[in-house]
Amino acid sequence: MRLSLLTLFCLCTLATFAQPETPGKGTDSVFLKTIIISGQRKTKDRIILRELSVQQGDRLPKADLAILQEKNRLRLVNLRLFTDVKVSWEPIAGDTFSMAVFVLDRFPIMPDPNFEFADRNFNVWWTEQNRDLRRINLGLTLNHNNFRGNHETVGITGQVGYTQKIGLTYARPFADKDQRHGYGVSVFGLQNREIAYMTDTNKLKFLRSSNNFMQRRFDVAVWYTYRPRYAATHLVELSFHHYWISDTIAELNPSYLGGGRTQENVLKLLYRYEYNGVDNWNYPLTGRRFVGVFEQKLALQSGQWQTCINLHYDHFINPWKKWYGSLILRGRVSLPQDQPYIFRQNLGYEFDYIRGYEYYVIDGSCFGIVRANFKRELVNWHINLPIRFFEVIPIRVYGKVYGDAGAGYNKYPVNDRLYNRALYSAGVGLDIVTLYDIKVRIEYTINHLNEKGLYLHRNGE
Repeated sequence: MRLSLLTLFCLCTLATFAQPETPGKGTDSVFLKTIIISGQRKTKDRIILRELSVQQGDRLPKADLAILQEKNRLRLVNLRLFTDVKVSWEPIAGDTFSMAVFVLDRFPIMPDPNFEFADRNFNVWWTEQNRDLRRINLGLTLNHNNFRGNHETVGITGQVGYTQKIGLTYARPFADKDQRHGYGVSVFGLQNREIAYMTDTNKLKFLRSSNNFMQRRFDVAVWYTYRPRYAATHLVELSFHHYWISDTIAELNPSYLGGGRTQENVLKLLYRYEYNGVDNWNYPLTGRRFVGVFEQKLALQSGQWQTCINLHYDHFINPWKKWYGSLILRGRVSLPQDQPYIFRQNLGYEFDYIRGYEYYVIDGSCFGIVRANFKRELVNWHINLPIRFFEVIPIRVYGKVYGDAGAGYNKYPVNDRLYNRALYSAGVGLDIVTLYDIKVRIEYTINHLNEKGLYLHRNGE
């Protein structure tokens, strides 16, 4: 009888310790019972829930609640579907909580008036091209960035001006039940009466015709995306590009398409991996980001090919309240060294430039850039308006100092003074960030040539 009582006591003790943890127990954690989503929105719940780092039924450390609140708010901001996001914890009973998520949808069909300069940046258009209105593109892109509430993008583009363009785009980032796999397709056609047909003294040389088109191009692309985790995304894209140029361009620069050709078909395979571990994907202040791109191009008529690798690493820190620092590294390597002109775009295009050298390009096969920034938040306002889709307008302004260094390599430099040498610059500026991912950078920079200038950019670094 004693043995039976002892055995029964031991079994009851073991059963007590083996019972699963239930809500309301434990002083260092809380139980997340529900996630409640509200607000003016069309976005489906599953799109929002996928981005969160917590799930219903989780036990969360009490000490981390404030951190988790801000982390998940920023995750939803990074969807770029909302004008305002609020996340809060609502107590239910004891240590049981719910998460309240409030969102306001952006305007679903966002018209982009496509008022842009044909040149590489505003300063080139203003200074070197003498504010020529013929070098402005006027058009309209209608993008539905949240079609059916599924975060799908459906876009149509029509454009006149310097570049006449028409195109269609469709992308669905989450096509499966687990919301990891996506796909997209795009078709574009464009034509120009003026193009840059060669580079001389690190400047692009242009040719215009009032009667004939200098270039026509047709592009079609399909892609597949895989996003297994919040911050990591894989993309594989296959695209086809048909180039046509006028006889005059082929005569002035026979290497434009190679061999004096006036037409070429290019097949391109691209793989892109991105780890985006920063706080705000539109204008990061803390965290790390890495992007690696592998490209393989094949010109079908000439048989020429190019293998290219682009690497990009950012590191952002917040050492003190309202103070921020960043280090940005970019590099590119391509083979072989001898390429058609259309494959030689290297340093000075799009995001790949050294500040203070906005007026120059360095064509070639390789480049490296390092950028250092130190900034302070000067303004952080939120303006409330009684207007749908514009209820909250954020305005942030940062003052900064910075320095850049880099170099571009060309095995066959001709009449160009900036190839194959160290370039560096420093300056001060202001960054302005507001609604719908709008960014404006105003920068005053001095480069190693002792050239000074005030530069305006409408994108991030």
